[in-house]
Amino acid sequence: MRLGDVMRRLIPPGSYVLFLTGIWLAISPFVMTTQPSGTHWTTSTINNVTIGAIMMVVSLFGIVGYIVFALRDLMREAQAKQTAF
Repeated sequence: MRLGDVMRRLIPPGSYVLFLTGIWLAISPFVMTTQPSGTHWTTSTINNVTIGAIMMVVSLFGIVGYIVFALRDLMREAQAKQTAF
């Protein structure tokens, strides 16, 4: 098996979109300047940062889980090929 094939199997398709969305949601009040500078966070800013952080954590769990199971499958496949010969 070539390295390119292995890397394609290890990269979870589409799961990075949720992570990037979480990052944007967390920083958007500051980038879009809806949060006044130098003041306490507004309710909408707290909501955006909290939901963004939750989305990032959930997506990271999904990415790590996908990679762990993909590695397990690759190892089983390699062991099966070794025992076949």
